[in-house]
Amino acid sequence: MSSDCSICSSITTILYLIPLLFALIVIPFRLISDTRRKSRTVAFFHPYCNAGGGGERVLWAAIRTMQKKFPDRKFYVYSGDTDATKEQILLKARQRFGIELDPTNVHFIYMHWRTLVEARHYPHFTMLFQALAGLVLSLEAWIRMVPEIFIDSMGYPLSLPTFRLAGSKVVAYVHYPTISCDMLDVVESRQQTFNNSSTIAQSNFLSWAKLAYYRLFACLYWLAGKTAHVVMVNGSWTQRHITAIWSRRDVSIVYPPCDVEEFMKIESVAERILEEKKTVRLLSVGQIRPEKNHKLQLEVLHDIKEPLKKKGYNVELCIAGGCRNEEDELRVKTLKKEAKELGIEEELRFELNIPYENLIDELSKALISIHTMHNEHFGISVVEAMAASTVILSNDSGGPKMDIVKDFDGKCVGYLSITREEYAETVLKIVGEGRSQRDKIREQARKSLSRFSDSAFETHWNKQIEKVL
Repeated sequence: MSSDCSICSSITTILYLIPLLFALIVIPFRLISDTRRKSRTVAFFHPYCNAGGGGERVLWAAIRTMQKKFPDRKFYVYSGDTDATKEQILLKARQRFGIELDPTNVHFIYMHWRTLVEARHYPHFTMLFQALAGLVLSLEAWIRMVPEIFIDSMGYPLSLPTFRLAGSKVVAYVHYPTISCDMLDVVESRQQTFNNSSTIAQSNFLSWAKLAYYRLFACLYWLAGKTAHVVMVNGSWTQRHITAIWSRRDVSIVYPPCDVEEFMKIESVAERILEEKKTVRLLSVGQIRPEKNHKLQLEVLHDIKEPLKKKGYNVELCIAGGCRNEEDELRVKTLKKEAKELGIEEELRFELNIPYENLIDELSKALISIHTMHNEHFGISVVEAMAASTVILSNDSGGPKMDIVKDFDGKCVGYLSITREEYAETVLKIVGEGRSQRDKIREQARKSLSRFSDSAFETHWNKQIEKVL
């Protein structure tokens, strides 16, 4: 009996100590934050602001529109790009996206612990350790400055409660949920994917353990999401998952800014290249990451090479991708090795970290833009490709399926595929259906894109931001 009382007493003590310890940490943290907070400041948490991807386009477009709308505010970016100066970062934003910012009202706060969030450090439990590393990185950001408004524009969930506890107004722009219902379903159904290895998929115990880990992480993610004052997402697919995981009904869609007007100015020469040089040019635009599934593109290139050759056509694939670090460079080497094994190295070309002007040139020459990521959260490159008059062939999932490549006024704007065979068949179909049909698809695709323009983004972004100003 005394033993039972002792256990109960210990549990009661622990239950009392938990809120006490929490208060001892949080209260001083908040008091220090209150004395250090800079008024009329807006800070974006974007450790890889110089990466040159779709997320960076959102960052720079958001700052540009807020500089115009709220000129009395001071704008900061928490950046881990310690190897680049402010001038170099802003130059890349202009060269890659054509976005000009007022350099006098954007300042960079450099963080030196960014390496902690890189996946290469965590071969196991990657998602959890990266989230915890993001917490450490957000504490470094807190040490350097406490803003009035904090915007996580890159997807580090534990940065949200950090700055909420610091007294900042917290905004989340979610490109892609850290964990989604689809990820839970993949593990539960024991499917093999790039983030669910065959070893785990084939084991009852490992699948059960991973599912338990995912569910625990989903609880942590839910708690983090509850701390944001405003939540924006980039499309219907992300909205569906964030609404479910975070149990929120105030999740607003703000489509990423796509420079539709500028890309529509591109004069396509793809048909001339097809007619005169008998060359079918394919273009893939996207960062060199495993989920982009560039391997599938190589397999499709292999499968269409001979059928097109029999029809008198050559084929070329240009992969224009952002290469962020050594991991990405290693992936490029692996892709080149696979291309050699498939016998397509002569038909494949890489344009890494391609400048804006060169991207325009590549788009003007491409007959077909190919996109292979499953459950892409949105797909800025898909919109840009359609605006540039390439015929889009995207993955039949996620944002492209739900928001972009769907019939407009009952007419086709592009094509969707899932399997290697479907992709190859669709490329051959596009080439074989003739210029007249391709022109109809291009025209209809362009008509469908007004909702993704820079001006539409600015209107919806400012509407949401005004809630915390």
